[in-house]
Amino acid sequence: MSEEHTERADSWIHNLGRHALAALVLLICAFLLLHFLFGLIVFVATVVAVIVAIIGAIWAIRIFFH
Repeated sequence: MSEEHTERADSWIHNLGRHALAALVLLICAFLLLHFLFGLIVFVATVVAVIVAIIGAIWAIRIFFH
């Protein structure tokens, strides 16, 4: 009985360690993915803002000199 109890306890600790490691890997992956996604959104927003600013400047120059 003692060996069976020890094996069960070792198995439980091993499974707990595996689950903890899997959770840590999942958290790191989620953080990296969100970081990348946030950077991509900021990049797209910056490009859109620059394009809108250029169009606005061209429009203002056309109105001013027309």
